[in-house]
Amino acid sequence: MDMTIYIIILLLMVLCLVLLHHYKNKQKKILQIQGLANITYLKSLIGAVQTYRGLSSAWLNGDQSKKAMLLTFEQQANSDIKHLQQYMLSNQGGHWDSFVDHWGRVNQPGNTNDADNTFKQHTQMIANLIYLLEDEAEHKHLNAMSLKQLRHIGLVWRELIRATETIGQSRAIGVGVATKKQCSDLDKVRLYFLQQKMQKIINDVLPKLGSLESEKEQHKLLLTAAISTILCLMEAIESKLIEADKITISQKQYFTLASNSIKSLDDIFKHQIEQIKQVI
Repeated sequence: MDMTIYIIILLLMVLCLVLLHHYKNKQKKILQIQGLANITYLKSLIGAVQTYRGLSSAWLNGDQSKKAMLLTFEQQANSDIKHLQQYMLSNQGGHWDSFVDHWGRVNQPGNTNDADNTFKQHTQMIANLIYLLEDEAEHKHLNAMSLKQLRHIGLVWRELIRATETIGQSRAIGVGVATKKQCSDLDKVRLYFLQQKMQKIINDVLPKLGSLESEKEQHKLLLTAAISTILCLMEAIESKLIEADKITISQKQYFTLASNSIKSLDDIFKHQIEQIKQVI
């Protein structure tokens, strides 16, 4: 009789452990799904602010035609902020509140910041958002420890996002140069530095990204496209901006070149998100 009771207690304990494990996995999956949704909106918000920064560079350097486009991307950013507001309030360190406050101040009606200051302000805001995205991924179990089939995933939240920002900065600076038809010594130094970072993206970042076995061919195609567009942008920076005696490339042409590079990296990012959905 005592042995029977002992076995029953043991079975109950095992059952409790199994149920607890199942519950934890279920809660973890709920967090991961919510984390992916938040990351998607954060990535959209980063893209909107990056585009707003690039268009602002043209506008503040004399292209008044960009005003309507600026409003469009301001509205997109505000929409993303509204969606994220309920999820980011608990963010530790106050990075979300800092971003929202900063965005509101920089985009107040009548704000007449010069192009260089506006570039710095938006770049600071984007850095804040990148930190928030990394933090969200870590706290929502979207890391290598939880996604064992995607051991490289930390590179997506860190290096790949920063790679996009490198291109974004070169877009804003280059658009300003192409609009005013003048590349100052400071612009040349900035562009040269960003060009070196782009080479590192090609040599060190993209090759380290991985994929599920079933997605390898698509992954290779996306990497090839990204490398091609970045090399094309680097060549334009070198020949059309840094080394050019006269700036002949239009800001629209340059904006498109840089945007194509950003899109190629965004395509890799979206593919990584789809793979995460397959394994959680």
